[in-house]
Amino acid sequence: MTGKKLAYGGVVVDAKGRILLREPTKHFDGYVWTFPKGRPNGGETREETALRETLEETGVFAEIVDRIPGTFPGSVTDNIYFLMRPTGRTESPCKGETASVLWTPPDKARRLIGETTNPVGLKRDLAVLEAAIALR
Repeated sequence: MTGKKLAYGGVVVDAKGRILLREPTKHFDGYVWTFPKGRPNGGETREETALRETLEETGVFAEIVDRIPGTFPGSVTDNIYFLMRPTGRTESPCKGETASVLWTPPDKARRLIGETTNPVGLKRDLAVLEAAIALR
């Protein structure tokens, strides 16, 4: 770890093996497609933070399957991710943060994440994707 603050997120994979990606509004910080994540609110556990951020940023209710091994450095935070599966319930994602969401096969997820222009975020998200696929 780099000593940065920690953020927690989720990689949601459905029964068909598709990965859930989010498109940040106005491609914030160079991210075109990425995973949901964020910092904890007061008193939240890692898991609670990851589930809340996943719901807020994608509109998908999920449950945690396992922790993805490793800590993934980003530009501002060090990030811990959890492998998740959808529970079936959905709502609209936070429009201030997310322009759209997409379920996609892993190969297409790699290509879409590859559109990110933030080099640190690109490297992180590709590493997270590969770790999630290996864990699954």
